[in-house]
Amino acid sequence: MLKIAICEDEEEHKNLLVELINRFEFGSDYLLTAFKFGKDLIAEYHNGNRYDIIFLDMHLENEDGIDVANEIRKKDEKTQIVITTSLIEYAILGYSVNASDFLLKPLSQEKVDLILNKMVQKKKKLAANFHEIEINNEKVILRTDEILYFESIGRKIKVVTTDGSYDYYYTISALVRDLDPTQFILCHRSYIINLKNVRRIKKGLAVIKKGVEIPISVKKYQLVYDAFTKYLSEEIR
Repeated sequence: MLKIAICEDEEEHKNLLVELINRFEFGSDYLLTAFKFGKDLIAEYHNGNRYDIIFLDMHLENEDGIDVANEIRKKDEKTQIVITTSLIEYAILGYSVNASDFLLKPLSQEKVDLILNKMVQKKKKLAANFHEIEINNEKVILRTDEILYFESIGRKIKVVTTDGSYDYYYTISALVRDLDPTQFILCHRSYIINLKNVRRIKKGLAVIKKGVEIPISVKKYQLVYDAFTKYLSEEIR
């Protein structure tokens, strides 16, 4: 799920930005959180929370937006920070904290859509090669090509890679939405396999790298077989 934060002390600007972001067509689930004070946003990071995109005002009440960004960067080098300001001259300062972009006031739907399009596309490109999970409030980045399969066990997901396995709290239905459907497929109510690492499909089973056998439900067998065949044909091209 895409997590977005706004840090803006002026209520009118904050409410407008919330409205404009909510109008954007994300195409998937997202969570939007608004903060009035930079210290509250920083506290979230100290508590282990992270955001994918942050809209950060340069001039907060009794706070400097660049100082807030520097504190965030100490905890998270990957989050995309968008500097919001009324003066383009101040936007240049954002590069000192590796800001991804800047949003010049007055705000408009066109400006917000343009930035969000870039941010979302950048995250999608990253997601094509990497998969991010969260364990004990810490982000773990996995290479998608090294993932063998996901297994749902109670309230947790077990992801098995070529190097080991990780357990974390998540749901199989959310995973289906998150993953690339051309590479990952739900073959059983409790399993998602990585087609790249499937060696062969046989009756009721997918044999993946290292000889591991994953069950395929009767109802999903033809769907999995067709997806695997299509994946192989695309790889050969």
